Amino acid sequence: MNDTPPNSVEVPRVAIDWYRSAPWWRLASQSVGISWRASHLLLCAVALLATHWITTISFTVFKPELVDTPASWVQPSRPLPAIAPFPQDAYRWVSEIAREKEMARDRVIASEKEMAGGHEVVDSTPWYPFAPDSYVHVWRRLVSYPYQAIEALTLRRGAYLLFNFLAVLAIWAFVGGCISRRSIQELGTQITSPWTDTVRLVSKRWLSIMWAIAMPIALILVCSLLFMLLGWLSNIPAVGPWIAGLLLLPLVVLSVALGWCACVSIIGFPLSTAAIVCEKQADAFDGISRAAAYTFQRPVTLILAVIAAEWIGHFAGGIVSIVVNTGFSILARAFSVGSFHTILNMGTFFDAWIACFVPLVVTAFGFSFFWTASSAIYLLLRRDVDHTLFDMIDMDAPVPAKPLPQLASPPETTASPEPR
Repeated sequence: MNDTPPNSVEVPRVAIDWYRSAPWWRLASQSVGISWRASHLLLCAVALLATHWITTISFTVFKPELVDTPASWVQPSRPLPAIAPFPQDAYRWVSEIAREKEMARDRVIASEKEMAGGHEVVDSTPWYPFAPDSYVHVWRRLVSYPYQAIEALTLRRGAYLLFNFLAVLAIWAFVGGCISRRSIQELGTQITSPWTDTVRLVSKRWLSIMWAIAMPIALILVCSLLFMLLGWLSNIPAVGPWIAGLLLLPLVVLSVALGWCACVSIIGFPLSTAAIVCEKQADAFDGISRAAAYTFQRPVTLILAVIAAEWIGHFAGGIVSIVVNTGFSILARAFSVGSFHTILNMGTFFDAWIACFVPLVVTAFGFSFFWTASSAIYLLLRRDVDHTLFDMIDMDAPVPAKPLPQLASPPETTASPEPR
């Protein structure tokens, strides 16, 4: 019989480890902080400027049909208002909310007239004019050029789209590889990779990242040549359509394989990039196989992860837009007080660069978050499919040479005295 009083009974305290119970929480909570790194924003900003210049030059050279103006890469693709605590004019907040949908596309830069020194100037520095591209919109921008070839294809338009696709592929394969490598290493092992090690590893696997994306598209182009030949065959009078139709019956089944290749390349390219920079001695084939397996074996998990990344990026991007635009608005207001001009209307070469700063930084965050969130999605899918822990990452550490075994030293022999 136990005579111990009840007051002395100790109940063990149980604490919930959310990182073990909900492994996705740590990845989701750290992705925004990694995306907001100054080095990541600078890398994405430089890549956006390079992409914008190259696509503008290609538009001038090729003059493609059905393309009025080249797409701008230094600002968000959809000029939607960012999340703001209040409009610039506090007395119009009711009407602003009522007209939110109608003004969403037109309220990229709001203008107001001020009188400064007797000169009427235009001050185009509103608070919070736009939000960055969300996860899905960044994905659409990166795959826009090969997908536009399906709509209409002419000689100049095809050359324009092909050149831009190769330029975007070369630039963002390296940038995405660097950000994915650093994000995966920090999300999985809680260790920040030095830039020198990151650049060295991505430079060695840069061609593999490009080939993993271009290989399915190259296969689609080769198959398209076969259907092009059948199209020419159908032009033969009388018998041409019959022969082409007879040959097309068994080849129509290839459309499923072509769609599968397109999905692996267009949908799975961020996963293949993450796989190549994460796995040990990974190449293009490893990236394609993992992207295809994770995409088609766990489609529901992938869809839920993309929806979560879309909403997290939307709200985080709104906060980033508030921070950047608030600081720039304070600077612009202070400048306009002491000048006859506004900060964007001084009539110098630097006006365009100053005006480009805010949209460039906001857009760079959207691209940085895209690659970081894709790295987190890759780790989740790999854990779900292959049951691999998050910290199982190729650290790319040189294997030290094994030292030679120590040889036993021979025993010292003492000389025996000579007999007398």
